[in-house]
Amino acid sequence: MDWAYPKETRQELTKVCFVFPGLSGSSDRHYIKSLVRHLTEDRGYIVGVFHNRGVTLEYTSPELADLSSSEEIEAAIAHMQDKFKSHPNPVYVAVGMSMGANLMLRVAGEQGTRWPFDAMVSFNNPFDIMLSINLMRNTPYEKYLARELRKNVLIRDNASEREREIFRQMETKFNISFEDLKNTESWGEFDNKFTLKVRSQFKTVADYYHAASCLFRIKEIAKPTLVIHSRDDPIIPIDCLPTRECSSNPNIIVGVVNCGGHVCYFQGSDGQQRWYPLVSSEYLDAIIELKQSKVII
Repeated sequence: MDWAYPKETRQELTKVCFVFPGLSGSSDRHYIKSLVRHLTEDRGYIVGVFHNRGVTLEYTSPELADLSSSEEIEAAIAHMQDKFKSHPNPVYVAVGMSMGANLMLRVAGEQGTRWPFDAMVSFNNPFDIMLSINLMRNTPYEKYLARELRKNVLIRDNASEREREIFRQMETKFNISFEDLKNTESWGEFDNKFTLKVRSQFKTVADYYHAASCLFRIKEIAKPTLVIHSRDDPIIPIDCLPTRECSSNPNIIVGVVNCGGHVCYFQGSDGQQRWYPLVSSEYLDAIIELKQSKVII
């Protein structure tokens, strides 16, 4: 977790926003920085950015991130709650981007009313990972994301000797070759050389992605949630948005915009600003105000 704090905080309320970045995203990505800056500087939030295992930090054990597991998210949430337990009236909300949004809503569905976040905003969520991968096949974005995953999560040219030893342990444990993964440019290749071996508890790749997808937990989400997707998203097409399933849950509001790309949503004549931080804070603040005023939501 990386934490950012506002210059001033309200004495009677501590607002904490937990941010779930994309698959290989981190607190140093511009789309995360713009959200964090707005929430801290303009809205008085304390913001924590979650990092998937291996993203920006060294591996310290031969274990890899598991999209179907909730263990690390639960540990991060427990850390957050312990960190702010002595603060005045802490209120927790969350924003998820892309695969991070999928992770957020999947665990929210699993936990139901026990989910500690009072409100969530989901942007460009794949919902059904297998479907989003199939729609991405043979596109330039498939190759780009495969390279991003290799570069930021699995294969590091600047790895320390300690981490190189961890990678050697991984190769032995899972019977994989990181050298073979260096030229992987499609999900099919990646799944055959990596996913099927590392996630051997699943009979097929489809089983793994099914277990990791939030689509099958939507009806169990018990906290107010704003879902936003753009029709021109080239990485997770609008066909991935399960509008009917989301709308059938009274806790979820769905918003679809014509232009926004994949977690871009630029605005202004120079295109240097993004509008989703404002949308996020307005929704989250509205839910917090309802809760503080004792309105049942």
